[in-house]
Amino acid sequence: MYHLTGQMGLPNYGLAIILMTIAIKLVMFPLTQKQMKSMRGMQAIQPKIKYIQEKYKDDQATMQKKVMELYKEHGVSPFGGCLPLLIQMPIFIAFYQSLFSFKFAVAEHASFLWIPNIGKPDPYFILAILAAVTTYLQQKISMVDSKDPTQKSMLYFMPLFMAWIAYKMPAGLPLYWVVFNILGILQQLYVNRSDHKAVPDTGTGIEVNRKEEVPMKKESLAEKAAGRDKGGRKDNGSPGTSSNKKRKKR
Repeated sequence: MYHLTGQMGLPNYGLAIILMTIAIKLVMFPLTQKQMKSMRGMQAIQPKIKYIQEKYKDDQATMQKKVMELYKEHGVSPFGGCLPLLIQMPIFIAFYQSLFSFKFAVAEHASFLWIPNIGKPDPYFILAILAAVTTYLQQKISMVDSKDPTQKSMLYFMPLFMAWIAYKMPAGLPLYWVVFNILGILQQLYVNRSDHKAVPDTGTGIEVNRKEEVPMKKESLAEKAAGRDKGGRKDNGSPGTSSNKKRKKR
């Protein structure tokens, strides 16, 4: 990738890491797409899972069977998001080890923007802040239930953890993470947009049909109005009101 940047007329190791990150993201796109859909699907059916667990709490075998049927029905898996994360681990280790011992062909090309050397930690902590912000944004837009305590705790814990790593590690590693996060945010927005027409869940495993609710409410209001007309209780000079006043005078 460094030689490619040289052919582009911009020889730089930081730019080479960005190009490599884009290449890795393109290769992993099908897996990360499946991961994002699976994670969002798992979050969306959490109310149904809790409902099943409460309903069959005394029958573990039936509960497990119902939960597995729910996974199959919605096409999700609790392990769907593990594979892309496992694949990324060797990439992280490779970046970490190579940046510590990598011999730059041209030392001047190891500087990138405000970073004097991508083989050393960012002296201004800007990458640490960007790592925290992009991690927070990616988790925020991937959340379905913002009231879930587990998701809320991870929403704040992971950005702080990544900021600490970015502060300690060579700048090339958080640079890779920030670019990967930005691409992931764009991909997550695409997944959310394609998933926004999902039917809301009541939290009891029963989906609400909104089209049937409105006519029922209108019909009940019409019946109430008809009942008031028959009873003669309308105001504004209606016959029922005037007859009551005449009886009182007599």
